[in-house]
Amino acid sequence: MSTIAETANVAGERDLVLAVDDNDQNLQLLEEYLWGWGYDVVVARDGREAVQLYPKHNPSIIVLDVMMPVMDGYEACSIIKGSPGGRTIPILMLTALTGTDDKIRALECGADDFLNKPINREELRTRIRSLIKIRNLRKELDSSENIIMTLTSALENKDPRTGGHVHRVASYASRLADKLGMTPEERETIIKGAMLHDLGKIGVPDHLLGKRDMTEEEQAIVNRHPVMGASILEPMRTFRAFVPIVRWHHERFDGKGFPDGIGGSAIPLEAQVVGIANRFDKIHHDEGVSEHDALDQLEREASGGAFDRELTKLFRSALQEESVTVTTSSRHMRARTPVAPSVLCVDDNRLNRDLMTTTLTEAGFEVTTAENGSQAIEILKQKSLDVVLLDLVMPVQDGSATLQMLRSDPRWEFLPVIVLTSHRNSQMRQDAIVAGADDFINYPLNRLELLTRIKSLLRIRDYHADLEQTQNVICALALALEAKDRYTRGHSQRVGDLARTFAIHLGLPIENAERIRIAGLLHDIGKIAVPEALLNKQGPLTRDEFMRVIDHPVIGEEMVRPLMTLTQVLSLIRHHHERYDGRGYPDGLRGDTIPYEVRLLSIVDAYDALTSHRSYRPAPLTHEAAVATLLREAAGGKWDPVMVESFSTMLGDTGPDWAAITQPVPMLNL
Repeated sequence: MSTIAETANVAGERDLVLAVDDNDQNLQLLEEYLWGWGYDVVVARDGREAVQLYPKHNPSIIVLDVMMPVMDGYEACSIIKGSPGGRTIPILMLTALTGTDDKIRALECGADDFLNKPINREELRTRIRSLIKIRNLRKELDSSENIIMTLTSALENKDPRTGGHVHRVASYASRLADKLGMTPEERETIIKGAMLHDLGKIGVPDHLLGKRDMTEEEQAIVNRHPVMGASILEPMRTFRAFVPIVRWHHERFDGKGFPDGIGGSAIPLEAQVVGIANRFDKIHHDEGVSEHDALDQLEREASGGAFDRELTKLFRSALQEESVTVTTSSRHMRARTPVAPSVLCVDDNRLNRDLMTTTLTEAGFEVTTAENGSQAIEILKQKSLDVVLLDLVMPVQDGSATLQMLRSDPRWEFLPVIVLTSHRNSQMRQDAIVAGADDFINYPLNRLELLTRIKSLLRIRDYHADLEQTQNVICALALALEAKDRYTRGHSQRVGDLARTFAIHLGLPIENAERIRIAGLLHDIGKIAVPEALLNKQGPLTRDEFMRVIDHPVIGEEMVRPLMTLTQVLSLIRHHHERYDGRGYPDGLRGDTIPYEVRLLSIVDAYDALTSHRSYRPAPLTHEAAVATLLREAAGGKWDPVMVESFSTMLGDTGPDWAAITQPVPMLNL
């Protein structure tokens, strides 16, 4: 899946920078730099103007001077970072102040990075590039989260009895979070965790979902869904905050819940909040009990040991208050212990290595050292590391040669590298960036600057890894939901594998073939929003029913659209039901106006549908009959006739060799 993990802006879209400085000469120079680097620019001449402008333009980054009249950079930064819309916008502070206290103050106000004046042009470009990359990756991950939540909601909406459950639970839980005085970040974690709390039910057989009277064995299968959900989310760093909610929302305060039988304060507060909201919704909506009586029953269950009694009373208050007031005894989630990142310091100077080791160890990093590039490569072959600090001038193997080796090896292609140098030569800096350095820092090292740069690059690395993982999960969820229908089980994987093979047969580059395979895996994702009763109806569909079914390509496109990394598969998802004669849907495209790759995918999709079991057909067609049907339909105008002929030639008399063409697909750990 690495082919879809690259991040890039949608074609034609330029990042916008809000540049803020009261000095017209500085502002003009900054604007020239930014335009020359390909950014759009909006300018402000003091902090107050910046605060007024940023909501209108939603910049990719704010470059903010510190010393300004009317409102200085510190105050402006605090205001912007304190608002929901500004919290995720990176801010790069520019300061003529050189004291460490001033830089600490900038970071405490919410700044993501800082640069000293006079500004070095290459250094400014590197900082802006890194921070915008973080912003775009974060946006992409937010989109991935939303798609996963949409798929989870689609799963519950398959059963009319459970429709809307996760949204209601999230709403109830958010009110209790407000009552407890939780921070915006804590509240966001609880809402998203509530939206995902039943994710593991994707691994529960359909006939058990919503079943009233179950055997002990069946109940045990259902009770494993919290573990299944947690196992799906655990590999993704940005989803780990939700894991306690997903795994432990069915635990009881007295220790008699599932799956782990933990109790009391051992149950994380966020899991208790969602657990109470979840139980209330079951009583109120599933059992048809009035809100007042459902709250009474909830309190009785709390008295019997199911829930924290104080939390349950606060939940009642939160639901009954028109405007939630914060309790005097606020409660907050436990802080998570971060995993210590590992850093490799490569420098031939022992004093420099000792200084970096002391500085980074005190900051909580695990440090490994090497005396030259050759030694560094050998260390990297033996152990996984998170960041490399690389001196340029070294004996045996210098930094430039080492950097080239790292970037030419797929194992280390995206490993963050910070170049360390005592040289102020701008050409040397530029050469290092071109060679693949992510950042550079001058000797003598400034501790705060070093830690800030490392943390920025670690965020980029984590976001890259999570983006690839979340896209794997999206594909896996789509395939798992499809597998719940006996008529469509395996369809998308077969379409993806065969379309990839056909693309290679037609001479398309391997990257195009891989993209078409991903489109095959996702082409029917919009069917998640179509009721199963319509998808599996044995008789003819009414007009209204048919219109619901043919909406699925548009729904699928809209579901995937927020992900910039999947932009190139959108047209394949939207148009895979277009016809060569213009009688397809949703847009009635005709002939060569249908993209080449779409025509390819549509033929493969039709072939697999003809040779598979379907509710509307008594039996699948044989390979020979399916190919004959496609040739006949192509002659009638339905398919590109030249492409169908090529498809027939590729398959020959025996059909696809599935053992040879099948590619690994993302699988859920269930």
